Parts: sequence; structure tokens; C-alpha cells
Amino acid sequence: MAAQTIGYPTFSGPAVPAPPVAMTTGNTMQAMYDAEAGGTDFWMDRLLARPGNDPAGTWLMSRGRALFMKTHTPSVLGFGGQVAYWESISNQAAFTVTAGSGTWTEQVNSRWQAPSHWKSTHTNGSLRLLQTKFMSHNNVAVDNLAFTNTGTASQTVALRVTSPYATTVTGAELTGSRAVKNNLTTLYPRLSGDGFTAASGALTRNVTIAAGATVTVKVQMGFVANEIPESLTEYNAYRNAAAQDVFGAHVRAYNLWWAQNLPYIDVPEPAIKKEIYYRWWLMRFNHLDANMPRHFEFPISVEGSLGYNNAIVLTQPMHIDDLKYLRNPAWSYGDWLSVGKVSNGGRFVDNPGDPENWSNSYTQYIAEAAWRSYQIHGGQPAVASKLAQYAEGDVKGQLSYYDRDNNGLIEYDWGALTGNDADAVSFHWRAGNLDRAESAYVYSGAVAAAEAYAATGNTAKAAEMTTIANRIKNAIQTVLWDNANGLIKHRHVATNALVPWKEINNYYPYAVGAMPNTDQYKQALRLFADPADYPIFPFFTANQRDKAAAAAAGQPGSNNFSTINSTVQFRLYSSVLRNYPNQWMSAEDYKKLLYWNTWAQYVNGNTQWPDANEFWADWNASSRTIQYRSWIHHNILGSSNFTVIEDVAGLRPRNDNQVELSPININWPNFAVNNLRYRNADLSIVWDDPADGVVKYAGIPQGYSIFINGTRVATIDRLARFVWNPDTGAVTFPSGSATVTYNQAYAGLQSPVQVRQTSTQMVNMFQKVGVNLNTGLTNRALGRLEESR
Repeated sequence: MAAQTIGYPTFSGPAVPAPPVAMTTGNTMQAMYDAEAGGTDFWMDRLLARPGNDPAGTWLMSRGRALFMKTHTPSVLGFGGQVAYWESISNQAAFTVTAGSGTWTEQVNSRWQAPSHWKSTHTNGSLRLLQTKFMSHNNVAVDNLAFTNTGTASQTVALRVTSPYATTVTGAELTGSRAVKNNLTTLYPRLSGDGFTAASGALTRNVTIAAGATVTVKVQMGFVANEIPESLTEYNAYRNAAAQDVFGAHVRAYNLWWAQNLPYIDVPEPAIKKEIYYRWWLMRFNHLDANMPRHFEFPISVEGSLGYNNAIVLTQPMHIDDLKYLRNPAWSYGDWLSVGKVSNGGRFVDNPGDPENWSNSYTQYIAEAAWRSYQIHGGQPAVASKLAQYAEGDVKGQLSYYDRDNNGLIEYDWGALTGNDADAVSFHWRAGNLDRAESAYVYSGAVAAAEAYAATGNTAKAAEMTTIANRIKNAIQTVLWDNANGLIKHRHVATNALVPWKEINNYYPYAVGAMPNTDQYKQALRLFADPADYPIFPFFTANQRDKAAAAAAGQPGSNNFSTINSTVQFRLYSSVLRNYPNQWMSAEDYKKLLYWNTWAQYVNGNTQWPDANEFWADWNASSRTIQYRSWIHHNILGSSNFTVIEDVAGLRPRNDNQVELSPININWPNFAVNNLRYRNADLSIVWDDPADGVVKYAGIPQGYSIFINGTRVATIDRLARFVWNPDTGAVTFPSGSATVTYNQAYAGLQSPVQVRQTSTQMVNMFQKVGVNLNTGLTNRALGRLEESR
């Protein structure tokens, strides 16, 4: 049998900027921020900066909680392109600035943008303009225009600012009223500038610039919404402040968010380290916190702000898996609260605020991911109870809707329902409904519901959901198992024939532990040893032998690869290497997947230009190039930071108050995950190999260690699976062994159900679904009212 021979990718690009301070076992991200808080130059901005002519496009990285640029035209002064408030308002600019006569030419090589702001240089004769623009958290678009006269005589420049959304003169401002797409809310835009006069639908003023002098002018536009009162407050504050003060306040506030929300993650491969932080930016950029009643009323991730731009259930669990490692639980809880509420107690469906994209119910493991988020952050029993109810509704709803022959398996007849579209080769074999291996996710949802009910003491409901889970698991193992070939196969319902054409989807049952771990069932994993079946990279959907057979039969479909595929492959390796050990899939294969997944994010492997396109196609194995990158840029069709934390660093979410580490050893000499928020405590995991004689983290003991609130509580001498009990300090080894070099007890570490979520944001979010976190009780009447809205 062939082996996976692809090897490792080669990265190019400039050196990845080093952090300003060394890692500590306290709060490294905060220490980094504090070291630079006196200025406006921050590590995250330097790390993710995009200078010059960006091959991924001219997209504006800066955005507000609901405001962003759907397209961005740098040659237009102001915010040219298509401004969006949750979605493009009317395919027009936010506002544009006309400055004097003649033509302003952008000097593209001088362009520089970071996550917090954009800078561009424009010239017009002897005038030079440095434009600095950004969007604030509460949806204020700010443009600082610094005009420099490089000539020998004074010049006067006439400035004119207009916006299609603010045309009514109100004192020195222009104001307006505009409904957003689908009439989800109404905006009340306000446009103003330093020293400008409002008249005839425009802001105007003259600026006189002495020879050799620079004059800075600030223009701001607030996209005010009644449901976000902070939008007006922030606009007024920015309007009344000086340009540099506004810029400084914004950049510091933007970068403080990283310090307050991110764990610090260190790995020895610079390209992977940068990609980790790029993905954190992606999660922030592709996030909507609009507080719109009925539709987008929770903080939620959206699958592609620059594309489909909706809370699409297919990818929501992948987002939750990453978002749960942000320190604020609202970022992960918002996703499952939103889908639970808009689904009205049934199968999970896309957010109805954007019916174009896609208004359906797809393959997803939201309940499973939601339960893991609860294992990390915890909350009152009422939180677990609400999660259990939503998970139960999804499981029963999917079976009711998709299990037409009542055999415990969902049936699809359309590849789009898997999220793989024409890549899903099994649908091309024979028309009609197929009993699907994706039923594994309904199984994992039932398991999550059972565990959530058990956490609240509802043993009857826990038993009911366990029975449903077992029924699905048994159906997978019997209806879909091809004993002759030793493989899981989808089944054609009408003819009862097993479908010979396969995808990586056939292995979802292994990813969720729905298969026995006997040699008989492990045999199915043999195909992952052969790149002719399932190459590590590209991470295609279809089995490549079967895709070739389909093409020969006149059904070529498509053969794309994307982060959604690497995500499910990470999940598969995570489960297989722990639960189904075999000779065909190894930690080395997982490591290659980790590296190639990172490489694909960078345009031509250049770490200067990360761009997580929706998908890629046309891999050239000879030149090792991706010849097609899709039209949706900086997308979150999938996730990967979770696997660094859970598989490389080894954190395994649990239901009790103990900490379990179970790393996949990829022979890295060091790594660290610092200051995760873990049940109201701060958890750090550090590995520094004591065998290589090199100290990687000064002042931190070598070995594999757990720290709670900065205090070391356990260290072993090698990478191995172990469990630390905070009540006794005991270290145990469920499998394997190592030498314990340090351990101690730590009082007060909580199990998930012991945690009390009390932040104003969390209280408000759960109030919307009828849960009072202040009392821990569920208002059933309010809950029913909210669910019906």
C-alpha cells in the first residue's frame, strides 16, 4: 500500500515580528499590550500588516461591530466602495472626499494597513496626502486627512464631503435615515468634519497649507442605530476630539481587545504562529454584533463577511470550536443561542435575516461544539438546560425531517446539504435519497444533549437522549457498514445498494466515536495511507479514485479543497490517534496536515499574505502551486486554532473540575498556550522539552506543565496523557506513563456547572431566551414568547 509521501511545505516571506515581551505564566497578551500602550504601534498590527499591493485584494481590514466595507476602492478618498451594515446597504460608498482640483494618485507601494487601521499616500502636483482611516467598534467611520504642501508657495485646497446616506442639513452635520438590507433595522447616519459647513447636501471647507507645512482634517460618519446607543455616544465623542486623539484612542481600544480576549499561543514554526493569530483576526472580522431584534440579536459569527455573510449552520460548529477559546464566553455562546432561538425548538437552520444565504439545514455538529464550549466556560444549570433543549430539538427535528424510512439515519439527495456541493461524489453515483454517514453528527448531538441534561440532574431526559444516540450509532454500524470491503458507505435508499463512491464524510462516524475500536472497524482507515485515495494535501472532499471513476462515467462534478475539509480531517485525526490507533494514520500525518493547512492560507506560501479563501482548486503537484483561489476572501469556512489547543497542546474538555492533557506528539521542542479562560480561572499549558538541553521559556520550569492563575500545579517530564486533580493535586495517567516532577492541589477550581456567568452581556443574552442568570431560573412564559418571535 502506498504511503503519504508529500513531505512538508516551504514558506516564504519576511520574518514574522517577535512579541515585545517574553512569555510569562501570567497574562502574556496583557503584558504585551502594556509594553506598547503608550503609543499606537502594537504587535498584532505589525504581525498582520499588509503593505503595498496586496495580492488578495484591497479589502479593508478595519470594521465595526456591524459596519464594514463589502468592497473597498482605495483610489477614492474617504470610504469608497460598498459600505455595509451587516450587509451592503445599497452598493454605495459610505462617504467620499473631493480635495481641490486635479487628480489624486495613490502611491500604492506606500500603502500600509493593519487590522486596526488603513494608511495610504496620495499625490496631486506638489500636494501629498496621508490618509488614515478606520472603523470604530460602535460603527463610526473616521478619515484623518493629513495634507502636506511640498511646494514653495502657500496653497488653498477646497474640500467637499458627500454621502448618499446623509443629505439633510442639521446644523454643521449632514444626517439621514436609511433602512438596511431586508429592513432588519433603520440607521440614522450622521456626517461631520473638523471646521466644515453643511449646505446643499455636502460638507465643505477650505484648507490653507503653507509651504512645507502639514494640515490634518478629520471627517467622521456615525452609523447610528437605536438598538446600539453606544453608536451615537461614540460618534459624538469622536466628532468633538482632535484627529490624533481619536486615532490613538481607537488603535489602543482595538488592540486592548486582543489583550482582553486572546490566549497567547506560542509554537516553534513562525508561519503557523502567524496563521494562528490571523485566524483570530478572521474570527473577529467575520463577526456580527448588531443587536437587531428577531434576527441578528446575538453576537454571532458569519460565514464570510465578504461573501455569503450569514450565520450558516454548516460552519457554525467550526466557528464555535475556535471561539470558545476566546476569554469572553459570549463569542461562542452567542452562536448556539442564536441558532437555537431562530430554529424554534427544531432542527437547526440558517439565520432568517439573510434568506438568500442559505436558509436551510445542513450537515452540522453545533450541539456537540456547543457542549464543548460549555465544558470550557460553564455556567448556571439553566445554561446547560437551555443548551440541552436546543440540542434535543435539533436531533429530533433532523430525524423527523430527514429520516424518511425511520431507520435512524438522515437521508440526503443533494450534495449541497453536506456543504460539499458537487465535490460530494457519492450523489453522482445514482439519483435518489441516500442514508448518510453524516448521521454521525446527529449522534454526537444526541450525546451532547444527554450530557447537558445529566449536568442539570435531569436523568430521565439524559436517558432518553442516550437511547436516541445508541439507535443512531447502531444504524450507522449496521445499515452503512460494508462487511465485504470493510468500509462505511452511504446507502441508496430505493435500491438498498451501498454507494461505492466515497468522501471524507464517510469517516465522520470515527470522528465522533460512533464506531467500535476493534480491528474489524479500524480496517476502514486503511485508505488514509494512500494519497491515491485520500491525500493529506490537497484535502479534497472526494476519494480520488472514486472521483476519477465518476469522471469516467460522465459525472466529473468539481474537485475543490478548502478549510472546511481540513477542519473535519483534524477532527478525524484527533479521534483516530486517540481512540482507533492503527498502522495507517500517524502523528506525522497529522503534523503534515497542520503544516499544509497553514501553507494553503498564504498566497503562494508567502507569510506576508494570508488569505483564507472559501475554497481552492487546480493544485499543480509539480510546481506545488494552487492555481485557483476563490472569490470570497478572508473567509471562515472552517477553523483550526482549536486543534492547536486541543491536539498539539492536548487540552481535553471535561465535565468535572479536573484538567486533562492528551497531546498528539509532533516532536515540537516547545509550545505554550497561555491564559485560557477556563471555568472562571486562567489556565496555561507549557511544553519545553527537557531532553534537548535548551531552555525555551526563561524562568519557567522545563517539562509539560499546567498553570492555574499563574501558579504551577503539575509538571511531567515528557509529552504524555495525564489528568490533574485540583482537589488533591494527584496526577494520574489513563494511558502511557511519565515522571511527575511537580504537583500540588489548587483550591476553588470549578466544574462547568458550578460556574456562575454574571457579566451584563451574558445576562442580557440569556434573558432573550427566557433564562434569568441572576436567579438561575428559566422564565418559561418568556422563553416561549421569545422562541415564537
